[in-house]
Amino acid sequence: MNRRTHKKSRLGCRECKRRHIKCDEKRPTCAHCSITHRECQYVSSSTATAPPSATTESVVASPASTHRSDEAPSPGFDVPSRAQPQPRIILRPPDTHWTGELSTPSPSSAPGGIVNMNHMEFLLHYKFSIAIPELDNEFDSVATPVTNKIALKFPWLLHAILAISSRHMAVLNPEKSSLYLFEAFQLQNQAISIFNSEQLHIDETNCSAALLFSSILGRHMLVDTLAGLESDGSVLLDNYCHYVQVHRGLRTIASDSWQLLSESEIWPFLLFTGYQRARKAHGTDLADLRRWVQESQGLDEETLEVCLEAVDLLQAGLDEISSAKTHLRRYQMSFIWSVCNRAKFNDLVIQRLPQALVILAHYTALLHHSQSVWQVRDAGYRFLHTICSVLGPSYESQLWWVRNLVFGSGNRME
Repeated sequence: MNRRTHKKSRLGCRECKRRHIKCDEKRPTCAHCSITHRECQYVSSSTATAPPSATTESVVASPASTHRSDEAPSPGFDVPSRAQPQPRIILRPPDTHWTGELSTPSPSSAPGGIVNMNHMEFLLHYKFSIAIPELDNEFDSVATPVTNKIALKFPWLLHAILAISSRHMAVLNPEKSSLYLFEAFQLQNQAISIFNSEQLHIDETNCSAALLFSSILGRHMLVDTLAGLESDGSVLLDNYCHYVQVHRGLRTIASDSWQLLSESEIWPFLLFTGYQRARKAHGTDLADLRRWVQESQGLDEETLEVCLEAVDLLQAGLDEISSAKTHLRRYQMSFIWSVCNRAKFNDLVIQRLPQALVILAHYTALLHHSQSVWQVRDAGYRFLHTICSVLGPSYESQLWWVRNLVFGSGNRME
């Protein structure tokens, strides 16, 4: 189908011209610069009509081979509550697979715009287990039509479904991954944009949609974060921490929704997952790690407590994997460990506290056991390799167990 044309912005700001996107010419700061927190400057009228010296077409490459050269647009994400709107959170896609400037969404991706055949393909491909793969496939026949029916009432949820479906198709069809990744990114941004514009307050009419939206978008962000593990170690950790911060906001939506869901259509699925259940560690896989953290010098009482809680949550995840070998839901902690930790643990990772980084390295044990899940695959191997490079050889003995598990025996720090 033909795309609708639009008049080029000849008087747009320098930043929009540099990024080859349409500027709304709002002064003193245009909408794009306002959303992405960029410095907005306008050229003088005498030079505004001069044609650009070159144009750059947006190109999408495989996540495993490259990453984008510039920061993508960063839509705001307002985390709602039933009382007052929460503080604003900025969703910034991680450095993954983008090699060029990102243009504004095409009309085919815009709310109320033209629906193209790709979108129909994504909808037909979508199954509930694509978004939440640790659930057994037996739920697809019931959960998928329920999810689709809810999504028809909430465009932001429908866009999120199409986005995660497109992301999955990029994995299944590597020869067409560029197209699918581009569509997934555009649809994800549209989902966030529509959601923000509604200034949603959680109630009985939208709680199911809000919970599904937070779950699907959170998973999509995790996939993007794990896909960017070829980045520089410091960039990787920053992207991971940003993902945790935003996903924690998404969990706020889930928490606000949970208390209203007992009469909803999705309640039976939630009971089965045990998503909200308390977890207690029983195994001894991480006994040496726990002992090392306890004996570490220079940790204040709160920091020590936060680190030990993170270790215990990891052990609880390993316990679930070993005790429920026939159920995919044993992988659940692989997806939620990062946000089940206290917010301070993420702060410690941002500060590059060695104890926090060593614990984070052990998180790759959960990813390693979950490599059969399409959202994870070989991320555990690549994540551990990057963290080891950040820590250096000084912590080889503390990482011996997880390195032996993920890399195999007989290897040393690189």
